[in-house]
Amino acid sequence: MVKKYRMIFKGLNKSELEFKERMCQLGVSAETSSEIIRRAPIVIKKDVTLRYARQYADAVQEAGGIIKIEEHGCFEEDNFNYSSGIISLEDFTMCPECGYKQPKVNQCIKCGFSLGDSVL
Repeated sequence: MVKKYRMIFKGLNKSELEFKERMCQLGVSAETSSEIIRRAPIVIKKDVTLRYARQYADAVQEAGGIIKIEEHGCFEEDNFNYSSGIISLEDFTMCPECGYKQPKVNQCIKCGFSLGDSVL
């Protein structure tokens, strides 16, 4: 059997506005981000593998959240739920012109620099 984990959002280590903006870039609505902040501490993801929990926690921590990963039982089968509203780290790029980190796109969201097809 494989252990399963959950992530607990404990609070912020950056401004609320910055957290909401970064979470929006990860595919989480401002309303959901506000609710997470308001209800902290709150479980924001559960029943996932440790690898997935660490990737998810890294993304939220990069956005400015404080996350605790806890063991939460075991999977009985190898049927894991990997779906989430957060974009994986592999789907991000950094603009070579201004250094802005963002989901992979053809044009930088911040400075408008054309990233071309090499990013996708």
